[in-house]
Amino acid sequence: MAPQIRHKLEYHKGSVNSAIFDASGSYVFTGGQDKTIRLINSTTGDIIQTYQEHGWGIQGLAVSKDSNSLASCGGTDRAVYLWDVSQAQLTRKLSGHTQHVDCVAISDNGSIIVSGSFDKTVRVWDARSSNSPQALLQVLDESKDGISSLVLTQTEIIASSIDGHVRTYDMRTGRVLIESFGGQPVVCTRTVGGGKCLLVSSMDGPIQLVDQVDGKAIAAFSGHTCKSYRIQCDANDSLVASGSEDGFVYVWDVLRDNESGSAKYRLGGHSGIVNTVEFHPSAKSGNSKGQAMLSAASDGSVIIWE
Repeated sequence: MAPQIRHKLEYHKGSVNSAIFDASGSYVFTGGQDKTIRLINSTTGDIIQTYQEHGWGIQGLAVSKDSNSLASCGGTDRAVYLWDVSQAQLTRKLSGHTQHVDCVAISDNGSIIVSGSFDKTVRVWDARSSNSPQALLQVLDESKDGISSLVLTQTEIIASSIDGHVRTYDMRTGRVLIESFGGQPVVCTRTVGGGKCLLVSSMDGPIQLVDQVDGKAIAAFSGHTCKSYRIQCDANDSLVASGSEDGFVYVWDVLRDNESGSAKYRLGGHSGIVNTVEFHPSAKSGNSKGQAMLSAASDGSVIIWE
């Protein structure tokens, strides 16, 4: 059976650019063009907190594993905002990027923040430092264009760029370990299979499942539209999902659809560009139905699927 709508939430005015689960899956954070972040109970769909300090629309969100610390970036704010989740209070503002900040990642314990900007750099921050200049640990400037997506593991930073490359850095030294691709602008990268594979989405092309080490394609998934926007995708062990500019959520079966590339499900419910999707944490660990996820769109809606 195709995923069904559990909640359709319309709390934002304007596009919802980012939406994520916390590590437990009990809560959802959404960031909108209306400059606000909402904390939502994923079971009831009720708003718990609203976070308001950004001067521009929210572009990226990341939350620590214990759900105590939230990092956000707001486009032309040119900064990363750190929040105390329970108090809904801004605790830090990390400044240093020279152009808009589009993506952010946070370590499990909330001590390390990584941000990616249109200024072509990835910046690594010490969230525990009380001084913003001293908080900057590294600047990774190998990209020839804006940074579109970030993944932070225990030892590596994986950065996608509009220059068409995916670069894997040693988090401690800042050295480039792997540089792959080199074609169309890459808009999203996610780790799959415990980090052995990458799910890579490029503009005007299929989503590819690739070996992280040699970059060789294992499977490709097509049917969605990604020509002008930074459409986000996600995967678990059995399914791949993506937003799309045509207003649908596309879901592929990793094993059955890897040859034809055609989607298993084309899900309606939004009336605008679907900017992002994310699987529920338990859907990634195999503890529940693998199709539980959320999606967010330019019409201001967020859908929780089950």
